Amino acid sequence: MNLSFKTGDELILFLVLVTLVIFAIVILFVVFGIFRALKQIDAERSGKLTEAFSFDVWWKSLTGAVPLEKEEVILLNHNYDGIRELDNHLPPWWKYLFYATIVFAIIYMLDYHVWKSSPLQEDEYQQEVAVAQKQIEEFQAKNANSIDENSVKLLATDSKVVAKGKEIFTGKCVACHGALGEGGVGPNLTDEYWLHGGTIKDIFKTIKNGVPEKGMISWKATLKPNEIQDVSNYIVSLAGTNPPNGKAPQGDKATADSTATK
Repeated sequence: MNLSFKTGDELILFLVLVTLVIFAIVILFVVFGIFRALKQIDAERSGKLTEAFSFDVWWKSLTGAVPLEKEEVILLNHNYDGIRELDNHLPPWWKYLFYATIVFAIIYMLDYHVWKSSPLQEDEYQQEVAVAQKQIEEFQAKNANSIDENSVKLLATDSKVVAKGKEIFTGKCVACHGALGEGGVGPNLTDEYWLHGGTIKDIFKTIKNGVPEKGMISWKATLKPNEIQDVSNYIVSLAGTNPPNGKAPQGDKATADSTATK
């Protein structure tokens, strides 16, 4: 049960529920006391001696077991090939447990479906997923600066990562590589040819350190490591898109291994 309350009304409903449960328990003890008192009065009227509380007597009252020597009291007239039938009733403890399930069902219905003070399983699952997602984001933010060309991850199928990378690419890279990665001053990023390697690690390293002799600046002072990872994955996602007016291939064709990481 989620005990976090978003509003004062939810807190009030929860307190009402707790009060009802306590009230039900008190009523149960009162009824039990009245039952014992009536039983004692009836025993006194019939001239029977009332015994002090005994665990054995109490247990027998819960099971409703009839001693073997008194089974003729509950013996029925049914006879099946010499087999006689006893009129045994359900044990009192079983009936009390059944009554308790009815009380529980009523409380459950009020709590989950009427007052809605506790979330249903699907709602609780979604809340847990949201909490887990927030923890993941906090962990990633905390460890964002620890990413380098050796630990960068290939996430080109992650739509959120690609979207973030595209935003960075659009703001900082289109002047040299074109809006679709078709190339301009810089090389075409959509074909199979690479000047400095086409794996995710190669791309990350190139963006991070730049290529000063060819006019590409180092972005490590401008972009955070996780941002370089995002834009690297966006570039990987451009492979094979064949935009119009693509620049002629430059560099070496990617090997089988590097193609697998593009």
